[in-house]
Amino acid sequence: MRRLPPDEVLSPLIADWARAGKRLAVVCDIDLDRFSELNQRLGMAGGNAALVEAARRIKAQLPRESLLARIGGDEFAAVFAGLGFSQCHEVLERILAALAEPWQWRGRTAHLGASLGARMMDSTGPAPELALRDAQHAAFFAKRAADGKVHYFDAPQAQADAQVVRERQRIQEGLALGEFFLCYQPKVDMRRGMVVGAEALIRWNHPQRGLLQPIHFVPLLEDDALAEQVGEWVIATALRQLYDWLEAGLRMSVSVNVSPLHMMRHDFVDRLTQQLAQYPKLGRGALELEILETTAISQFATVARFVEACQALGVAVAIDDFGTGYSSLTYLRQLPVSSVKIDQSFIRDMLDSEADRAIVQGILLLLKALGRTAVAEGVETLHHGEALLAMGCTLAQGYGIAKPMPADQMQCWVAEFERAPPWGREPATDD
Repeated sequence: MRRLPPDEVLSPLIADWARAGKRLAVVCDIDLDRFSELNQRLGMAGGNAALVEAARRIKAQLPRESLLARIGGDEFAAVFAGLGFSQCHEVLERILAALAEPWQWRGRTAHLGASLGARMMDSTGPAPELALRDAQHAAFFAKRAADGKVHYFDAPQAQADAQVVRERQRIQEGLALGEFFLCYQPKVDMRRGMVVGAEALIRWNHPQRGLLQPIHFVPLLEDDALAEQVGEWVIATALRQLYDWLEAGLRMSVSVNVSPLHMMRHDFVDRLTQQLAQYPKLGRGALELEILETTAISQFATVARFVEACQALGVAVAIDDFGTGYSSLTYLRQLPVSSVKIDQSFIRDMLDSEADRAIVQGILLLLKALGRTAVAEGVETLHHGEALLAMGCTLAQGYGIAKPMPADQMQCWVAEFERAPPWGREPATDD
């Protein structure tokens, strides 16, 4: 079946349909699933045979007055008219069912599943090429949902998706224009009165909207390759800042949050190795990566390999927001992370809630038994720090210690904190 552009595929039939006075038509986009894998497994001849078989099965389910054309490597477009909505839906469901049936080729079994998006239209339009574009948009969501159902074009959803695309493009432009920067929130050893590190936190100095916190743009990065680009930038910027501080006489570690999508990238460790090689003076332990507890639970085997690979590079890995998951204890015992950050929701309320105080105490005892370092997030007052010290937790960060600050303020802040630490100072002891 030869490929045709959308105008040639749809316009003639729609014109005939309009002249005949038919009031409803459907344009559908049928995108074969995992066709590249099938093509690799069966070879070019098998792939071509699969396309012919797919076209045969689709055509067999279409009404007599219909048109089918291949418009891409593994993509078909079909249009038919003269049926009510329920009848149209039945046709589309039959197409999916027919394609789902196993297929035999030269003694080998293959599957020709597909994602199907549809655009219903009446005599007012839209134009054929726009109708197909809408059907392709619906097919994209069908493929992402992977639920084996027909997905119909949803105009409000399409507008929302287009807005997300524009906002993601603006984030990419902002990176290129230098609008993003990192702030650093100190992490301190309360017992010794020392600053031991800082967490790097991204900010966006938007020219129209002003200073934006992560909540305003980080959710847009979920499930998108842009998360990897932003993550690469954060790590590179943090390493460069660590080197600048070291040259100025300030030695500390910096922790960076890593998104699940970025962490799962197949060449993450190789790229991290290259970034670290640019700053050999930093040494082991200068960089720490933080992963969410929920990620560690849901992707345990992958995360375990990731942690071990990072440790081989001298990069520590910490679990962030500990206590928010529901299977934490079993996995924590097996996961070789260096430290665990107790979620701030427990720390913040533990002075007034016996339940939260008991949870914090239990977590601290557990981490001590497992040989993991505990870090308390959300220390908002001097009393929070005193209560944690009484429980044996010495490492903390939070607004009661310091808010995130620009990099150029860190050196002065460290000197001031260590000159007069709020919880006093106990001399370091030799182990």
